Amino acid sequence: MVIEIFPTRCYAQAMQSYFTDIDTWIFDLDLTLYGPEANIMAQVRDRIALYVEDHFQIGSVEAHEIRHRYWKKYGTTLGGLMAEHGVDPYGYLDFVHEVDLRLLQPAPDLRAHIHALPGRKIIFTNADAPYAERVLTARGLDDVFEDIFDIHRMQHMPKPFAGSYDALCSELTIDATRALFVEDSAHNLVPAKALGMRTIWVKHEGEADSTAYQDHIDHEISDVTQWLSEIHSFERAA
Repeated sequence: MVIEIFPTRCYAQAMQSYFTDIDTWIFDLDLTLYGPEANIMAQVRDRIALYVEDHFQIGSVEAHEIRHRYWKKYGTTLGGLMAEHGVDPYGYLDFVHEVDLRLLQPAPDLRAHIHALPGRKIIFTNADAPYAERVLTARGLDDVFEDIFDIHRMQHMPKPFAGSYDALCSELTIDATRALFVEDSAHNLVPAKALGMRTIWVKHEGEADSTAYQDHIDHEISDVTQWLSEIHSFERAA
């Protein structure tokens, strides 16, 4: 089910009812709480390739090939490096997240909208907590979220590994049927929907079609700030 937006009072009342029972709002981090124009993930990819290049003493082209191959096979390049080469995840993540975050601007409207949501607010990311904290600070979102459930707490089994969603709900005592998950990677919504979460897909311009995941997407948006503004306007109109 994909929910459309119509500026009518009846629709506002329906949407208010749709979100009334949500008591936990779960957000992905990268490309969800900021857009692709900041180019942060390109920096991370280059740092990953540089790590691989240095680790194996190989050229850049081969390093990118290994980076991509492990990402496809294990869900993250780190997964492949750990499984096949015993790489230390903490040192690796410290290195690859040494990126320039100056292009990330504070987002006071986003902060206000997230802060105004009723219930708990959680970050669920395949990155690590120190990096997530830097991103949140750069966006002016520090002290907004109750917790950061990161790749280390997932035992380095990244989204969309279903066991990491189970661990999130178990460790943080989340009732999945009363939770909502906002994420830019459509395939990462599949396990969330299977647990009964409401799912919001942040689709960026030029991304591939999501038809294969349509049954797992409740609502498709292009901008989190705008979407949250609409939620709050539904509440005021109802």
